[in-house]
Amino acid sequence: MEKKIDISGVEPGLLAKKVKGIKESVVFKGKKIAISVSENEDLELLGFTNQHLNDVSIEIARYITANGATAMYGGDLRVGGFTYFFSELSNQYQRESDKSHRFVNYFVFPNTKAITPEVRIEFHQKKIEIKEVKSPPSIEVEEERDYYPWISIEDRYVYCECFKEMRLQMAKDSDARILVGGKVSKFLGYIPGVIEEALLTLKEDKPVFLVGGFGGATAKLISLLKGDKVHELSNNYQYVGKFLEKYQDFVADKCSYANYENLKSELLFYNIDALSKLNGLTMDENEILFTSKNIHEIVFYIMKGLKKL
Repeated sequence: MEKKIDISGVEPGLLAKKVKGIKESVVFKGKKIAISVSENEDLELLGFTNQHLNDVSIEIARYITANGATAMYGGDLRVGGFTYFFSELSNQYQRESDKSHRFVNYFVFPNTKAITPEVRIEFHQKKIEIKEVKSPPSIEVEEERDYYPWISIEDRYVYCECFKEMRLQMAKDSDARILVGGKVSKFLGYIPGVIEEALLTLKEDKPVFLVGGFGGATAKLISLLKGDKVHELSNNYQYVGKFLEKYQDFVADKCSYANYENLKSELLFYNIDALSKLNGLTMDENEILFTSKNIHEIVFYIMKGLKKL
C-alpha cells in the first residue's frame, strides 16, 4: 500500500520548528534558495489579500531556514514589504549558537540608497546578510541625482539594467528558486520581475518551483509554459502609450527578451517536462503546485523537490 502523504505536517524529516535550545534539521545545509514573491493584480479576484501572500511566503521561508538552508530575496525596504517580513522571521528564528546568516537580502541601485547605517545595524542584529550588487558596466549611475523612470526613457533603462544585474547575480548564487505571485504591469524591469528571475534561473539549469495558485506573473508563466496564449505577455499589452512605445524602440537592441516574442521563444525551451526534470517533481506533482492554495500542500511539494538537490 502506498504511503499516504500527510500534507498537514509536511513530512517527518522536514518538521524542524525552531525553538531556542532545540537542534535544527540540516537537510538543506549549505543550500541557497531564492524566493521571488510580490503582490499582483489577481489577488482580489482570487479572494486573497496581501496577507495571504505574506503567509505562504513566510511559511516557505520558515521551512527553508529551519532545515538548514539560506533564503535569498531581492527587494527594497518598504514598510510592510517582504524584506520587512523576512527580517522579522529571521529575528524570531535566529540560532543561539549559529553565527551564520540564514537570510540574504540583495540590493542594487536605486534600492541601495536606502541602506543607511541604521539599516545595517538592524540587519546585523537580525542575522541578515546585505548583498550589494554593483551596477552593470553598460550604464553610468549618478548616485546623487533623482531618477524618473516613469517619464524618462534613459532613467528607466538604468533601472532595467540594474534589476537585471541583481537577478543575474542571484541566479548564479542560488541553488533553486521559488516563485509566487508577481506583477504583470506597472513594474520597472525589462519584463515582469518574477518572470525575469525565472528565465535567468532556468538559463543556469537550476530548479524553479512555480506556485501558481496566487495568480500574477507566476500563473501567467505557467500558462505560457503549457503552450497557452497569454495576452499579458505580449508587446501589444506591455507597450501601450507613447512613452512605452518609444521605450520599446530604445531597448530593442539592448535586451533581446524585452521583445515579448523573443521572450516566449526563450521560455518555451523550458516546457513542463523540462521544468520537472530540473526541480525533481513529477509533472503531476508540478501540476498540484501550479494550482494549490493550501500552504501545507505547497510547502510539502517544494520541500520534496528541494531534497533532491
